[in-house]
Amino acid sequence: MKGSTHTVWRQVVVALGLVLSGASAGFAQSGDAQDYRRELRARAREARLFDDREWRLLVHYKPTLFGAYESQEDAPAFFNAPNGKTNPEAELAATIERFFIDPAELKAGEEHPQCDFPARYQWLKSRLSFDSTRLRERPCERLAHWMSDINPKGVTLVFASYFMSSPASMFGHTLLRLDQDLGRADGRLLDYSVNFAAAPDTNNPVLYVFRGLFGYFKGQFSVAPYYTRVQDYSNWESRDLWEYPLNLSPDQIDTLLRHLWELGGNSFDYLYFQENCSYHILSVLEVANPELRLTDRFAFHVIPAETVKAVTEQPGLAGNARYRPSLVSQLNGKRARLSSDETQALRALIFNREPRPGPEYQALTDQAKARVLDAYLDYRHYLDMQVSQRPDWISPETQIMLTERSTLPVVERPGTAVEFSSPPETGHDSARLRIAGGVDGGGMFQEIAFRPAYHDLMAKDDGYSPDSQILFGDVGVRYDDRSGRLRLQYFRLIDVVSLSPYETLFHRKSFRFGVGIDTIRDLPCRFCNAMRLDYGAGVTVRSGVLGPVRFYSLVDAIGESSRDFDRHYRLGADLLGGVLADIGDRWRVHLTGGYAIFPLGHRSAYSHMTLSQRYAISRNLDVRAEFGRVGTRREATVSVSVYF
Repeated sequence: MKGSTHTVWRQVVVALGLVLSGASAGFAQSGDAQDYRRELRARAREARLFDDREWRLLVHYKPTLFGAYESQEDAPAFFNAPNGKTNPEAELAATIERFFIDPAELKAGEEHPQCDFPARYQWLKSRLSFDSTRLRERPCERLAHWMSDINPKGVTLVFASYFMSSPASMFGHTLLRLDQDLGRADGRLLDYSVNFAAAPDTNNPVLYVFRGLFGYFKGQFSVAPYYTRVQDYSNWESRDLWEYPLNLSPDQIDTLLRHLWELGGNSFDYLYFQENCSYHILSVLEVANPELRLTDRFAFHVIPAETVKAVTEQPGLAGNARYRPSLVSQLNGKRARLSSDETQALRALIFNREPRPGPEYQALTDQAKARVLDAYLDYRHYLDMQVSQRPDWISPETQIMLTERSTLPVVERPGTAVEFSSPPETGHDSARLRIAGGVDGGGMFQEIAFRPAYHDLMAKDDGYSPDSQILFGDVGVRYDDRSGRLRLQYFRLIDVVSLSPYETLFHRKSFRFGVGIDTIRDLPCRFCNAMRLDYGAGVTVRSGVLGPVRFYSLVDAIGESSRDFDRHYRLGADLLGGVLADIGDRWRVHLTGGYAIFPLGHRSAYSHMTLSQRYAISRNLDVRAEFGRVGTRREATVSVSVYF
């Protein structure tokens, strides 16, 4: 019994010794971790890593007007320090501190900070040479699985062309495609894509524009299969895609992927003209390759087409553009290659009430039938998507013709597709300076005008939506020689025109919308201005699928306000029509005329006519001549426009 008691006490002493030894070792390890944290923070501070360009890119810091820095990220979860949004040094120190967190301290389902910020961790590890025995590297299973699934071997910049029917898409859109296998020949639809877009909370177009202009939407990154983007942009909205393979190294692609993981679930305030889809696509490319300075050139406004130019102008960064036509462009390309008999058969199929081939179709050869049905099925696919709003729904009419098509031979595809849009980098720059001189009934005058954006109806359409106009902040002043006065000639806050050709297949409407200040040309006073709001709709007809002549007619509702009017306002309408014609590649002629009548407020009416011509000398230089008449007043102008 006594011996047994001694044995028990020996076991207690040994156990107590082990506990004390473990506690001592734990305290030693804890103390060593504290020492290593302080050491890393001191080394980072001594090397001024918080002021390093790569750190500023990783946390999206930009200089403020007063010389400080502020992150463009707006989600609190993106920062480790309470003042991390505005203090790069505090954020770096807090990031290092959080890398030491014991996983036991994390909440259920919470990721370790090393896994939440893998791009930061990799960069700090490379700069500070972490000792893995003093800072243990934690496993990140979700991150590893996500990166393994995507597994990109290359990156492609994608530009979705202009969609004039939506305020958010009038300027185009950019995204990234993560190419998994560079040698694959399936059209890359199964690759993943990276998109930055606003999360709108309204369908009201006025509220949409207001909230987008002033940052009331949240913008977020998302990763999804590329075929979903093709369905949305190319098939549903009929926007051509231009794809630019980027020259990024495997390490740069790895950094890009890790940073996209960091951004997941976080958000930026979405600003329609600044922090928009294209701006933040550039910002993540800069994280991948810090030698790129893509966002520096955009101080006031960011236009998607200009960001494509910023990428393609970087030596060795972007490869040749690849054209991916929209569903409608594919259809129009097939229509352009049909013979007259085949075109007649296609029209008969489309306008027959019953989905069955008629005599026009039956008279064709099997090859001709196949060409007709290929075009018809594109049209049916477009209609099915518009009706169902689902890419996988097939109507009974389409199923009948798919069965018919299966009995016919395969038609050899042409080597090159007909391009119904042009690469955005081929267009003129968006800002314009215009210098003009002319003569009116009062004598000679000179004008100077400036606009920061974007494209007018008389400019070359290369790189832009054909037969369209989008102007913002266009202001012109005129000096009148006879009176010696300098005055405001016009100010166009916004001026949008879309002359989309109307077809029996696609019932597209033409429209225009404008807000600004303009000179009153039908009153006797020479220096009168009026605030003006107008909206019009109508139709445009084109001479063939790719014809160079467009005829249009619009009914324009107009409201004007000026102290020079009776009752200080007038309301009315303008019935106008015009012809827009291209003569060769450089010369464009535009003839427009109409009759405006104002039955409300200041009652008045006048006819007007303008003949304009433009000759493009180069991509960023053109000359113009214009003759106009309003009532009995005539005016002639010659101008030079420089784009930059």
